[in-house]
Amino acid sequence: MADGSQRTRNLVKILVVVSFLGILLGASFVAAFYKIVLYNAPAVELETLPLDKKLRITIPKGASLSDIAHILEESGVIDNSRTFIYAAQYLGADRHLKAGQYLLPLRGSNHQILRILQSSTPQSIRITITEGKKLGDIIAVLQAKLPIDPSVFAAAVSDTELCRELGIADTSLFGYMMPNTYFFDPGTTEKEIIRIMVREFTAFFDGELKQRAAALRMTPKQIVTLASIIEGETSNEEERYTVSAVYHNRLKNNMLLQADPTIQFIIKDGPRRLYFKDLDIDSPYNTYKYSGLPPGPINNPGKPSILAALYPASVDYLYMVADGTGKHRFSRTMEEHLEARKQLDRLRQNIGQQNSK
Repeated sequence: MADGSQRTRNLVKILVVVSFLGILLGASFVAAFYKIVLYNAPAVELETLPLDKKLRITIPKGASLSDIAHILEESGVIDNSRTFIYAAQYLGADRHLKAGQYLLPLRGSNHQILRILQSSTPQSIRITITEGKKLGDIIAVLQAKLPIDPSVFAAAVSDTELCRELGIADTSLFGYMMPNTYFFDPGTTEKEIIRIMVREFTAFFDGELKQRAAALRMTPKQIVTLASIIEGETSNEEERYTVSAVYHNRLKNNMLLQADPTIQFIIKDGPRRLYFKDLDIDSPYNTYKYSGLPPGPINNPGKPSILAALYPASVDYLYMVADGTGKHRFSRTMEEHLEARKQLDRLRQNIGQQNSK
């Protein structure tokens, strides 16, 4: 009787073990089937979909699986963020999703979306940084298309260790972020964006240009600072070298630069028409009060302005004033300069009278 009970208990144990193994084998088979058949099932190619059936989505750097799922659900790429999360975890895809910009099908299957996010190269974003921008303007342009943190970016610009790494003999990288058209991955960090832009500058400002700066007895920082003033003064290609000559001549003659762009840099509501009271602002950037170049660049100058700062025209002008056409009238003496200013004042008065009619 006891032997029968023992045999029964053993049989129950065997059945439990067999059932458990069956469950495990069944689960493994289901998982394998799910991964092999469903995950790798052919999907509709993006190229065949019309434009209204696909969407460009940016996955920011540092985004968690939950963050990604909610971005996709809110944009209409997937129907349910929770099932997307389950699918990603079940397939082991949650550890391989990369930040970047992707072109995704609207209402695509979880498997198709996961496959694109894992295997596709993120699409770069084209961003153009134009000449003469202040730091805040550059940040605004980047932030409009990239998931950057403005405070982190600004801090990186003033990172002295990063300055040393990039070979910039300055305490800030402002002024050295070369204006150009760039292609950035949305996952690119703030520091890497700055590295790319500054390396564009260092590649341009090479040995020959450094030698030219040395021949002028100026440091690269002084050249960039002067170039930024030239950039703020004129956008006319023909005038840059003459404007540069005026500033070089004034520096040689120990004259105040009296450069309006440096005042625009320090006023809070600029750029705007300047008033006499603006010239009294106490700032080392006020070239109407302090001699020599300001402490650093007032914007990020482009290559033409840097070249103009290095190669001023061979003229002896000391003064310049706007002529009302977007250019300047240059003078050698104060008498000529005052006459040029009178002509500008008369032009402004005539324009004002015409506008009031």
